[in-house]
Amino acid sequence: MRVSSFMISGAMMSALALATPALGQDYTMIMAHTLSDTNHPIYQAFQRLETEIEQRTDGRIDVLDQGGGALGSDREIMESTIFGDIQFGPMSSSAAVQFVPELAVFDIPYVMPSDTEARYQLLNQGPLADAIGAAMEAKGLKFMGIMDGGFRNLTTKNTEVHTPQDIASANLRVRVQENPIHIAIWRDLGAAPTPIAFTELYGALQQGVVDAQENPYGHILSQRFYEVQDYLINTNHILLANVSAVSLEWYNTLPEDLQAALDESFEVATRYQWDVQAELQDSQRAELEQHLTVIDLTPEELALFQEQTAGVVDMVRERAGNEIVDTLMNNLAD
Repeated sequence: MRVSSFMISGAMMSALALATPALGQDYTMIMAHTLSDTNHPIYQAFQRLETEIEQRTDGRIDVLDQGGGALGSDREIMESTIFGDIQFGPMSSSAAVQFVPELAVFDIPYVMPSDTEARYQLLNQGPLADAIGAAMEAKGLKFMGIMDGGFRNLTTKNTEVHTPQDIASANLRVRVQENPIHIAIWRDLGAAPTPIAFTELYGALQQGVVDAQENPYGHILSQRFYEVQDYLINTNHILLANVSAVSLEWYNTLPEDLQAALDESFEVATRYQWDVQAELQDSQRAELEQHLTVIDLTPEELALFQEQTAGVVDMVRERAGNEIVDTLMNNLAD
């Protein structure tokens, strides 16, 4: 077996040992991710996926859930999925972009449709989904769909934000992913963007290493970021597109009937996740309003954020390529 470049932890070694086919089952699919809240819509989809796969394959594929970062960070999980040490490594497109540059197309702010069904169709069917699949396959990954993590919104400690000037005046230290486009977005908005691993974010907010962070409602709730923040500003700047990536090497070892069962299972689980996410949106906001002061930007205020970040698309084109950016833009225009 090939080994990825980072040192494999004891947890990884244990999981890999469990991946050896056992009596009565033909294959094991290690499902590695960083989520730990089982109430999160994406985690619920993972549980649904596990059930679907094991039922549709009559137990011939056994799913081993390794959540909560047990097998490493997003970067380590993606690297191990490419090498085939992990069979299923779901993660946000912003984290995966370091391996698949075309996924930077999701980092263009303020372009994704607000309508849930329109977003689902755009990301999981048609030309854009085909382009994403081809880009991922070139990197050794099998594209199995995109789950809706919700739109990213800003939370802050002690700073009320209505305009980019508010961010600049406070020299706001905003935690971002290790993603040059996200760093550029917040730099353009006047912040001091600070990359920190997701698993270390709560502590960084608690200790004042950063003043702010940006994540969808579900992540703010599941990680209890509201305990160490005061304001929630509905910037809705970027969709957290959670990409389902399966090791292409492993997928190709499956017989056709199991490939078909896997495809169907992912389709069902992905649709299920989108439905749960849409249903929870209002209740998630209501729960956050119990802990944070929620600020809805006026159209005029939102326009300032859009104008300040308009140049990011050129940076995305440099990294993702014109072809996939044009595919997105052309589909949005249809």
